[in-house]
Amino acid sequence: MLPPVRITRIELIGCIGRITQRHRNAGCCLPDDVLSPTRANPRDALAYLRKHPISEAPGWINRADALDAQLLVIACAWDRWRTEWHHLRGGLSDGLFYDQLGTGLGIGRDSHDRAPDDPRAVRRRRTGRGDPHQPARWRLATLTDLLRYDEPTQDLARPSRRARVVDPDDPRWPWLADHRDELVEVALGLAAAADRYGVKARRWLDELVADLADDAITPSTPAVLGLAIAEVRTARPVVELTSTHAVHRVLLAGDAFRCQFSGIGCHAHWQSAPPPADVAALVRAISRRRERMDDPRLDQIPSPDAADPADVLLFLRRSPAANRGVRAFDHLDALGLGNALWWQDRNAELAALRFGLRIGQPKDVLRRQIGASYAITRGQGVQDRADRLTSLTTRGRPDEKQARDMRNSGQSQLSQEHGWIASNHTLLRRVAEALLSAADLLDVPEDERDWLDLLASEYKSDEFSTKSLVTFAYAADEIQEALDDAVDTGHHDVLSILDEVDEFPNVKRLRAATRPVQYTL
Repeated sequence: MLPPVRITRIELIGCIGRITQRHRNAGCCLPDDVLSPTRANPRDALAYLRKHPISEAPGWINRADALDAQLLVIACAWDRWRTEWHHLRGGLSDGLFYDQLGTGLGIGRDSHDRAPDDPRAVRRRRTGRGDPHQPARWRLATLTDLLRYDEPTQDLARPSRRARVVDPDDPRWPWLADHRDELVEVALGLAAAADRYGVKARRWLDELVADLADDAITPSTPAVLGLAIAEVRTARPVVELTSTHAVHRVLLAGDAFRCQFSGIGCHAHWQSAPPPADVAALVRAISRRRERMDDPRLDQIPSPDAADPADVLLFLRRSPAANRGVRAFDHLDALGLGNALWWQDRNAELAALRFGLRIGQPKDVLRRQIGASYAITRGQGVQDRADRLTSLTTRGRPDEKQARDMRNSGQSQLSQEHGWIASNHTLLRRVAEALLSAADLLDVPEDERDWLDLLASEYKSDEFSTKSLVTFAYAADEIQEALDDAVDTGHHDVLSILDEVDEFPNVKRLRAATRPVQYTL
């Protein structure tokens, strides 16, 4: 699985700046509530969007906010990965073992344990002895690969970009050389779309075109591409489009290019839900240790009852303890705070996805644009991600298939089938009787009518359920095989019965899925 696009500090500032400018022009909030792009962090910006939704402003502002909110969610994910990697490395340096770190992350030997208030699903105990250090070792290796080429604070000015020297050991340089044609195609498509829709704010798009014209492609170019994509995607004429146009295909291609670039030498995966953490208890433990050490920075620790995990983690990173033992325990508590931050970010991501999914129709192109930064290429994938997060945050079960039945948009497919069976009982009896009569008419052999016999027993007991639809489908297949082998081809009434069976819910799909394919050489 490819990781999401890498968000630089400049792109984050531009994202928050666009949100601030749109809300200030719409007059939807007080001047004191407007974010400062250079000081705000992505979590504060997401909280601001939840606190100040626009209801009376033009619809394009909500659509643009939904797109920018996904960049903020991705920026939160990268910040959390950096923090977790820092404390894993720091814990090892200060004398902790991998199994201790794994226990703090919830991936150790006792990862199956569940507290009474734990929202995660029950998990069976790991069998076998195994290596208790391996889960944390793998997590650290994955984060190391993921952050090997992480440059969130890189300078994207033209002189700095072009001053970078080719590193033969850096795989990003040959990758960019191999994918230069794709980059040129995306850049030219963005420039043409900006001209077509009259995009005025196109500073970074012009920088991207200039780099390609001068053949000055460096590992900083994908970051410039991300800024250019944001300029075109959030422009009002483009945001107002509800159906797929050529510009949307170019934007999707650009995001796919950035995701592939982010995945050089690494991979990402859906992280299992960590154990919930008591933030107040962790902050009190940190405060007690610093108080015993007479730490002069004790007053900088937030109040335990109102502490935000991100603020406490920022304090631990900027103000490490002088004592090695205190630092080791601080790293363990920091991993617990990271678990709390994981749950907080998941709720923020779910709120952002729900906000975007409520806009427009199910076929709206906005859904594909929302998922593009996650390397999700279809609108259904965005809905599945929202369902998975809903299931995870409510029951702790990241099961995509179960989540599809939990959608609030209507009844689940299983409930619809139950309702259809109850309201069409007479029709089911009539069609079942017709199929059994057709089997007698076609002289279906006894050894080739397994599903017909099952249908006969259900017909005799007069009990039909959702499983009966499968019985009807495969019984119809047995009639179809007998009809194909029959010498007499005048059984038009049987064909009409099969067509009537195909009208049942999901029966035609089942029959098509099991029908053998005839290949011609």
